[in-house]
Amino acid sequence: MNIKVVILAAGKGKRMGADIQKTLLPIANKPMIEHLLDAVDLCPIEMRSVVIYGYGGEDLVEFVSGRADTVLQEKQLGTAHAVMVARDAVVGSETVMVLNGDNALVSSETVGRLIDHHQQSPAAITMAIGCVEDYKDWRSCFSAFGRILRDKSGNVIAIREAKDCSRKEIKVREVNPGFYVFDNQWLWKNIDQIGTDNAQGELYLTDLVEIAIANGDKVNTVEIPIEECVGCNTPEELAFAEEIYNKRLCD
Repeated sequence: MNIKVVILAAGKGKRMGADIQKTLLPIANKPMIEHLLDAVDLCPIEMRSVVIYGYGGEDLVEFVSGRADTVLQEKQLGTAHAVMVARDAVVGSETVMVLNGDNALVSSETVGRLIDHHQQSPAAITMAIGCVEDYKDWRSCFSAFGRILRDKSGNVIAIREAKDCSRKEIKVREVNPGFYVFDNQWLWKNIDQIGTDNAQGELYLTDLVEIAIANGDKVNTVEIPIEECVGCNTPEELAFAEEIYNKRLCD
């Protein structure tokens, strides 16, 4: 199966306060983007990475040269827009996985599980989910994540960004780390239907879930370790990710 892995790494990372591209910041002396490329390359399933970079990402392009293809996202208009600019880079593939460049703790095992599940149970979308018992203490870092909304039968009906959640929805304990596997033909048939009717006025990749549900298309979910859902948007989150990484090495 021809698989491409699109890694979203175009964000400016203003909250990091660093003078280098965010995904080049290290966790355990290795840049975040390298952790992700390793997770893809160490997976027994053959895949090719495509890194989406933004303005000022020349150092990132140089760093991933030889290991991944690169595509420039000139304007950052949301996660769906970032995937849209990768259209030509994934032509001919059957499956497209999407990962976030600042979710550096995702393991090769998780990458493989998501792909395997998608192959064994074909769907329009196979998505990773994390589950927290609450949003207290260290788990507060997940409070800004989108929530997984389900119907009474347990079927996914939507992903709601935290900023768009109602008081009831914000209490949902299943969160969206933003790791997806798409059927390539389905993805490009439907991605242009996404609109900007949300608090940020951006093109959310998560809207594809609602589009799939509305079309009666299948959406799979795979629960992954909550630690692998940790994103790195601030120096504090970066330090926390390194703490988790080091603990994982010791276990």
